[in-house]
Amino acid sequence: MKRIPFPHNDNNFIIEYHKTREGPSGFMCYYKNAATYRLEPLDAWRTLGIAKFTDTGKALKQWCLDMVDQFDNTVVDDEEPNDNTKMVM
Repeated sequence: MKRIPFPHNDNNFIIEYHKTREGPSGFMCYYKNAATYRLEPLDAWRTLGIAKFTDTGKALKQWCLDMVDQFDNTVVDDEEPNDNTKMVM
């Protein structure tokens, strides 16, 4: 799992994008003494509540959308570990 932190994190507000190899990637949101895991970028942005209309909230929305565009649209061409093996009988 690869964790990518939001650049404007502080002690009371932390957002990280978790890029997972298996399963869905998503956003870990720590805000107002609560932690939630959001799969959709706009749901991560909505955890701010009324604060989503501040400059940091607008930057978070754009960052969330950029993370999904950058990492979820790429296809990983990993070779399977059993591709070059032979069965012995």
